[in-house]
Amino acid sequence: MPTQKKQVPRIQPAHAGMDLLEDYVSGVKVPARGSIVVHRRGEHVCRTYVASSRRDYYKISLITAGTGIYTLGAQPHQVAPPTLIFTHPLEIKSWEGTSVEQDGYNCLFTERLFEKHRHYREDILRHPLFQPGAQAVLPLTSAQAAGLQSIFEQLMREYNNTAAFRQEAILLYLQLLLLEGRRAGRQTDEQQQPFSAGQWLVQRFTNLLEKQFPIENMDQQVPLRTAGEYALALNVHPNHLNATVKQLTGRTVSEHIRHRLLLEAKLLLLHTDWHIGEIARSLGFEEPANFTHFFKSQAGQSPHIFRTL
Repeated sequence: MPTQKKQVPRIQPAHAGMDLLEDYVSGVKVPARGSIVVHRRGEHVCRTYVASSRRDYYKISLITAGTGIYTLGAQPHQVAPPTLIFTHPLEIKSWEGTSVEQDGYNCLFTERLFEKHRHYREDILRHPLFQPGAQAVLPLTSAQAAGLQSIFEQLMREYNNTAAFRQEAILLYLQLLLLEGRRAGRQTDEQQQPFSAGQWLVQRFTNLLEKQFPIENMDQQVPLRTAGEYALALNVHPNHLNATVKQLTGRTVSEHIRHRLLLEAKLLLLHTDWHIGEIARSLGFEEPANFTHFFKSQAGQSPHIFRTL
């Protein structure tokens, strides 16, 4: 089994010189190479309009005041309080506020949050509410909103805390939010529109991609590496698969594959003492030099430098 190399770092708030991405709440940032941000929506000025875009983070929002139109993919949603919203990096989204007053909570996090806790990563990132085509805008009852508000308040306390086991507590509160989201979603399941053929294909592709991971020993190797291999496994034409995935997620099949390979490469570099050649072979690269070229082109630095930082 892989050996642990580094101690788990504390989660840092979005400051201290990190590269930052701005969310639709003015002045609130999510760390591009950080992990998580939690804040009250009413404590910041919410933008009235944000054009369609994709961001490399996951987000859970509880809307307790204010209205707007939140568009996920091609589907607009009229949002009125109380509402719970889940968004993920694959989804193209936009927001148009229709009232000045806005309040509630936002929790934004990146995959880096799980680099030291892979078991949490699978539970959270593969949650049904974070999958393409999910019914992720959930109207709430007053009782549901009160319960979720309590969880968000506790999550905010942990986020601003410096106590021991802070990271573990944050991950547990995230799981609670997802559990309550699934409970709220059951009330709208019967009214949910069935998936289109394209949405089903995207979900099948993303599920198949995730099944290739994690790499847990040096004898294991990623079996599928190219868009053509995924299309063959899904029994569809490569052009159809690529066009559908690009239309619904904003990324090509190859971009999704490269993104996931890069994440796994980073995890193996951080969590194991395997030689770079052994990591390269596990990820399907015939030569270490090919892996080094791939990693540097995607991450902007060599695997060796990334590991030693």
